[in-house]
Amino acid sequence: MRVAALSLAGLPLGEPADYAAALTSLLKKLQVRLAVLPAHTSFLLCAAQGHLGEISDFPDSFKAFMQKSKDWNEEYLQLHGRLAVENRLYLVPGTTVEEEGGRFFITSYLLGPDGKNMGRQRQAHLNREERGLGLSRGGELSLFDLAGMKTGLIIGTDARHPEVGRILALEGADLVVHCGALAAGRELAFQPAGIWAQVQQNQFWAVEAQLGRSMGNRAFGGQCAVIGPCEITPGFTGYLDREAAGKPFAAAELREADRRRIKSDYPLLKLLRPEAYRGRLPELYR
Repeated sequence: MRVAALSLAGLPLGEPADYAAALTSLLKKLQVRLAVLPAHTSFLLCAAQGHLGEISDFPDSFKAFMQKSKDWNEEYLQLHGRLAVENRLYLVPGTTVEEEGGRFFITSYLLGPDGKNMGRQRQAHLNREERGLGLSRGGELSLFDLAGMKTGLIIGTDARHPEVGRILALEGADLVVHCGALAAGRELAFQPAGIWAQVQQNQFWAVEAQLGRSMGNRAFGGQCAVIGPCEITPGFTGYLDREAAGKPFAAAELREADRRRIKSDYPLLKLLRPEAYRGRLPELYR
């Protein structure tokens, strides 16, 4: 299966039709079955299309988006549902904020080639800023059937919590999708400690989309990547493809037979004690 992670760098965002046309043009060139957009995609589009007024301070703008999100999400999901249908692919359209019972969650959705929502995943861990914004933690980790591959969604801060990937792996994950947004600066040095490390520890594939835009007074600069176990990647790097200058995406073919061979040769998960994870995160372990 061919997959891609997109940073949104260079795409027009101010008009839905222009955004859809530019994204479709890129997807047609890539010819992928699964496309993944970065964290904050919904926030970014909502702001760029003038629904939040003037964008200056990131936290204040995000608070405004939280209040707007309930009305905005229908438009956001319809737009990306149409993109999934037109391009005949599975699409993870980044993240949005979802309100339920007066609580706010950072949420990712998986849209099928028919444009329908196949399921959602809420971010399970929050950093200090996210807690300060009044966001709540999700309490479940789920797997979805994506063209025969058991697929989990890992959102934002969850990439830095190895128990998230391990729990998904113990439940049978073949592939994980990560929607990220790393602030430019020293934080970028820690990107490999997230999803790249989780892949090596759990022997699944990963498609990691990192935001490549600026919002208000904050710039984002993580690197999109398609990641696999080191043993089956060029130069044993763990990367099938990475974003580069002039190429704001990563795209590659996932050769599932190669990954299953590695798991057979070295069955890492069989050396573990699954019960240890029930005690670690009982509310997440199903």
